[in-house]
Amino acid sequence: MQRLLILLSLVLLAACGQASLPPPAPATAVAQALPTATALPPIATLPPPTATALPPTATPAPPTATPDPFADLAQFTIEGLRSRSYGGGSIERVQLLEEAPNFTRWLIAYPSDGLRITGMLNLPRGDAPFPVVILSHGWYPLDVYRTGDGTRLAADYLAQRGFITISPDYRSHAGSDDAPNLFRAGHVIDTLNLIPLAQALPEARPGKLLLWGHSNGGAIVAKVIAVSDQVAGALIYAPASSNIVQDYQFRVGRSRLRQGQPPGRRSGVIDRLEVEFPVLPEQAPELYNRMSPLNYAQFVGARTLIVWGDQDEIVPRPWPEDLYTSLRDAGKAVTFEVYPDQPHSFNAAGNARYLPAMVQFFRESIGS
Repeated sequence: MQRLLILLSLVLLAACGQASLPPPAPATAVAQALPTATALPPIATLPPPTATALPPTATPAPPTATPDPFADLAQFTIEGLRSRSYGGGSIERVQLLEEAPNFTRWLIAYPSDGLRITGMLNLPRGDAPFPVVILSHGWYPLDVYRTGDGTRLAADYLAQRGFITISPDYRSHAGSDDAPNLFRAGHVIDTLNLIPLAQALPEARPGKLLLWGHSNGGAIVAKVIAVSDQVAGALIYAPASSNIVQDYQFRVGRSRLRQGQPPGRRSGVIDRLEVEFPVLPEQAPELYNRMSPLNYAQFVGARTLIVWGDQDEIVPRPWPEDLYTSLRDAGKAVTFEVYPDQPHSFNAAGNARYLPAMVQFFRESIGS
């Protein structure tokens, strides 16, 4: 009985426990009761950064070389004269002028840069070949000069002793074509064009030849030997200045004295100077330096003899002495001989010494 009562009590207690608990909520209700998560806005995808286009860097232009305003005149410098070729054509024997005992004298003509240049040829009698000497005359007024002026004495003396002598008149002289002698280089070009033609004469001794020049002709020879390697020996007699600035200044002064006009190009000291010197030394000092053979003695291969009289009324001693010093300092074979009491053109006493010395010098220069 007692066991029955205990069992009944337990059943009642269980029934009471279940009645006090609320019924389980359906799953949907539970889900609704949970707080709803706040939806975050989508993350915006940012466009890739745009590269800022830099302006193209300009390539700096190479520095522009300042054009040489005197480039077209470089042909008259020593370098310009050395860079070109010479010759072409032949020497024409135009007219027999004289039958001397030991030689014949001819009027000749030859081409030089499109010009017809006249001159004098002395051809020795006897058995060829003969050594050749080209002789350059000094300054003469154009209306006074005649073929052979300034060279006849030396040319005849040499021809009587077995040398062919050729004395070019140069452009604008005697029967030659008229043309500007720009920067005094035109006569140098006429000599350089003559050298290979003289070497080609059938009576000429093969090989290098010889040069002689007096006064302005001496300055011509000084330039030629700085350009040509075909000269064995050069006798330079009382030469005009080989400094082209000095040469220009001398010519202006001489023209002023002759014409009685005040100094200065603008006041009319013409005498062809405006044509021959289209640029003045103060406008182009470097150009004038490049025209001076004093600055190019290293190119001289000829033996050189410079003669001058200490009573020279035209050429001061520094002009031949500067040329001598330039050649000596360059290690060249050069001699400077001063003749006492002799003027610009030697008198009979001076010639009695100088002419035999000339022949000896030339023979030694060609090894005969």
